[in-house]
Amino acid sequence: MMDMTIRVSKTELLAKLRENQAKHRETFEAALAGYAAEARKLLKEHLKALSDGRTPKISIIIDRPEDHSRDYSRVIGMLEMHLGDEFELDETSYAQYVDDDWSWKRQWLKLSSAYAPESVTKNYTVGG
Repeated sequence: MMDMTIRVSKTELLAKLRENQAKHRETFEAALAGYAAEARKLLKEHLKALSDGRTPKISIIIDRPEDHSRDYSRVIGMLEMHLGDEFELDETSYAQYVDDDWSWKRQWLKLSSAYAPESVTKNYTVGG
């Protein structure tokens, strides 16, 4: 397969990156709220058990959602500093910046979906 590059409008690319970043941030914030609710629920269960005189083995390990907003901000900043009106993208850059398909995206979406309501995550997938 040949290496392909395309030229894109800086304005359109910036708009797409900002849109993708906003969707990412909305999902992250919803997942973080769900994470906090789950952590409180587990802690309350352990506190109740202790209050009831039981001595449970207490170990709480839940994965915290990750915020990758800085990845978007870095690229947005680079584009804003770029002197031209167009920008050249290779296939990998296009996948990340336009399709919102980053190397971390699948794992991030899986974890975020565990905490965020479906109403937030149902339309946010890899590649869209």
